[in-house]
Amino acid sequence: MKKKLILNAIIAIVLSLGIIIAIQFFQGDISGLKNIPAYIFVYTLVGYILMYLIGGLSTKIFLKVLGYKVRYIDCFENYFFGNFFSYITPLYVGGQPFQIYHLSKLGVKSEDGTNFISTRLFETFVVNIILDVWIFKYAFKNLNFGNVSKVIILIGFIVQVALTVAILIFMFFPQIFRFLIKPLSKLFKLDLTKLENWLSNLKESVFNMWNKNAYIVLIDTAFWFVIVCLHAVPFYLMFKHFAHMDISFLRLVGILSLINTVAYFAPTPGAAGGIEGMYQLSLRGIISSSIISRAILLWRLFSYYIPIFLGLIFIWRIKDWMQR
Repeated sequence: MKKKLILNAIIAIVLSLGIIIAIQFFQGDISGLKNIPAYIFVYTLVGYILMYLIGGLSTKIFLKVLGYKVRYIDCFENYFFGNFFSYITPLYVGGQPFQIYHLSKLGVKSEDGTNFISTRLFETFVVNIILDVWIFKYAFKNLNFGNVSKVIILIGFIVQVALTVAILIFMFFPQIFRFLIKPLSKLFKLDLTKLENWLSNLKESVFNMWNKNAYIVLIDTAFWFVIVCLHAVPFYLMFKHFAHMDISFLRLVGILSLINTVAYFAPTPGAAGGIEGMYQLSLRGIISSSIISRAILLWRLFSYYIPIFLGLIFIWRIKDWMQR
């Protein structure tokens, strides 16, 4: 498994970095990171460290509400490696299954872990949908969206809404899942009785949380909004320093959220290559191409390359979890 993870990580980084370097080469600007002031590196680094600390804290608070006493370091690892597996798997799909598996090794029932991850996904989509709706008019007027880009973004938005509805249905009416999987039960020899018990426990876990502790959903959504904002820090600092543009930070957060809908269509690990290209094409309406490419490189360095590198270094932790 380790070799496959390393291969996926190499593919993700090569695709992402290759697109950025190609863009800079054709622009005649391959200066990369060397002209970026030190303070931008420092603020960006602090922002991403804060992001992971908040991710671990929000996980610990949520699990405590569900009745589990989990160490902060374990919650931090759950959040960090959840991101790591999302970054090296197509369409960001690997992070959530890993987090549920990891939580089970920490003594969290699978239905409670699924409740937590499903709720977190719901919160993620809600934050993105609100930002997208808010920024639609400005983005379509000022960004360099071609007809194809507009279609991709609109479809991505529809996919977000559909997934949000699907998650709610899954959480509150999990029995529907039984009817969807029943045709496959004979083929894969699934025990429907165990599945029904698990779905019943999942429903009970969700209703207990939403009925008795609904405030945790609001708190966790607020945490996620802060994390989304922290992802925009390198772009905001770069644009302000090199172009002195007057766009507000929150508006930039909305723009980046809208462009990120391309992640639903890029089949590469972590949507590598697709997002970089979409950022470069779309943001040209408000900033010069050379500044955009450097901002993308800075953003990917801290949000993608470094976490993948650290994940590969500490991948031995997975073996320890599997032996629990």
